[in-house]
Amino acid sequence: MSIKEEELSKLYETSLNQIASMHDELIKSKDDNISLLQEENISLKTTLREVQEIYLQDRDVMKVLQEQIKHLNNELEFVKRKYQLMWNQAVENYKEKNEQ
Repeated sequence: MSIKEEELSKLYETSLNQIASMHDELIKSKDDNISLLQEENISLKTTLREVQEIYLQDRDVMKVLQEQIKHLNNELEFVKRKYQLMWNQAVENYKEKNEQ
């Protein structure tokens, strides 16, 4: 083998080693990216489940509050009617006293 052939052989070997090294780095980088994406996916799924739970809890709280508001509105209407009846009775009593 001549010197040129040896140099060429070394150059080919070096080039092949660099290509293999870059290929290994690319594969490692790809695997790292896949791993990161899987972790992010798990995190997003967990967050979504937590948000869903909070939504369901808030929905239940809203139902209870709506029922309380309805009950209080009914109670308010009852008090208004009672107040109106009391004043009507007071006015009638006053008229009766003044007519006598």
